[in-house]
Amino acid sequence: MTKSEWIDFYREKTGCEDFQLADDEYVLFHPDFGFVTFFTHDDVLELHHMCGNGKKWQELLVQIMKDNGLTKLRAFTRRNPKAWIRKYGGHIRGYYMESDIEEMKI
Repeated sequence: MTKSEWIDFYREKTGCEDFQLADDEYVLFHPDFGFVTFFTHDDVLELHHMCGNGKKWQELLVQIMKDNGLTKLRAFTRRNPKAWIRKYGGHIRGYYMESDIEEMKI
């Protein structure tokens, strides 16, 4: 799919009609795997939007974390966080999910 088609798919699945990116938000896109958007600060990679092949994006994000000395992944979801944690690892912390690099399921 094209980037626009993936974004339309994301909007449809999440109900997020006002999908916008911040100026300093990183975006990774692949026509076969979808897209992922994130920020980095301190020792954290903060995941904001992900659509498509979650396992593929997780592998790439873990590599980005390792390459940049980041130790935590913080993620937000519009779906059931317990299902997300069962699939990817981590734990709920307040209103977001957080995972140390060691507890991620790859």
